[in-house]
Amino acid sequence: MSSVNTITEYQFSFTINSDSGENDGGFLLTSLAGVTDEIALGIVQSFNAQPWPHGVVNPMSVTKQDLENRVYSTNMNATPPDFS
Repeated sequence: MSSVNTITEYQFSFTINSDSGENDGGFLLTSLAGVTDEIALGIVQSFNAQPWPHGVVNPMSVTKQDLENRVYSTNMNATPPDFS
């Protein structure tokens, strides 16, 4: 028998540009950790509102992806064995 699991991923990415160069970064949070749209957008707003030194540009963005996975159990007693 199969079941459907649903999860929302929020992928954060940012680039910090300054006179000394460029640094990229990012991280992933999910609804399994309790993250909601409001929390994800708040993280970006807070990051972008930080008082960075003069000449430093640090835009952060977030993308949202809803994922649906079907999980199958194994029937090893079937001939031949299968996923159901």
